[in-house]
Amino acid sequence: MRYGDFASICERSAVPVCRLFGNAVLPSCYLNVYSAKSALFVNLPDFVISIIAFFFIAYLAFRAHRKIDAVGRREMTLLLSFFCIMLAFNIAGADLIHGSSLVNKASIASVRLWLGVVNTALVVSFFWALILFGAVGFQIMADGSLKSMLTIIGTSLIILISMGYIAADTALGISDGLKPKPSDPLYSPGVFTIYLVFPLVAIVIFGLLQMTIVIKFLSARLPMVWLLCAFICFAAGQAIMFGASKKMCESTNRRIDGAFFATLLDTAAMSCVYGFWSAITVDDSNVYEEEEYKF
Repeated sequence: MRYGDFASICERSAVPVCRLFGNAVLPSCYLNVYSAKSALFVNLPDFVISIIAFFFIAYLAFRAHRKIDAVGRREMTLLLSFFCIMLAFNIAGADLIHGSSLVNKASIASVRLWLGVVNTALVVSFFWALILFGAVGFQIMADGSLKSMLTIIGTSLIILISMGYIAADTALGISDGLKPKPSDPLYSPGVFTIYLVFPLVAIVIFGLLQMTIVIKFLSARLPMVWLLCAFICFAAGQAIMFGASKKMCESTNRRIDGAFFATLLDTAAMSCVYGFWSAITVDDSNVYEEEEYKF
């Protein structure tokens, strides 16, 4: 597989970013579609696990928000909320199709394409936010301060809009500069870099930042177990999604594919990041009085 080519990736698994290329390539194995009135569940297992993951991560965000004295509680709450938004768009864009007699296939395809654009931009901006969250422990800016929160939110929005434009330009040819050539419709080095390479770079940077904090400022090494588990879960999820999804789909008679396990393991990785953060921070408040509970 050459750098920038999505042909083999999109043929093996129904990755949301593949919707940017329309029908240039489709997964060789489709999951069974289930219908309920005007809704079509194109990936029911992933739909179910995404909903469970959404509420679980939302619960972790609530717990993080209640750690009044913990360093970076607002930033952690923001990061977990960001992950919930990604899960919501994953449900809307990859697992569920709303249709009726008044909605034609072209309209559905257009909606899914734009949801693919948003999903691509969200992934990139989330990993950017992960890098910034990794730097919170160094206290470059006071954690939880307006400056810290605005930096994360503001720069993440800039990344979201910028990456959204790149994805939209690739899909629609707005400027004719990024849209793949008709002779090579699945070749997009730009999208390949931001969607597949940048997240890996962000994870490495985040890991190095956290290891530096643990080694330099903390005496305990047990939190490193949480960090290692997060890396293992994420790596396993991506390996299954990109490497085993097709075989899984075929071996289960199109009942389940790699997306289910990718969502499950990504959620587990995010939970481990929360566990790591909780292990290296101290929260001395055990009582949350109503008058003290402020964001």
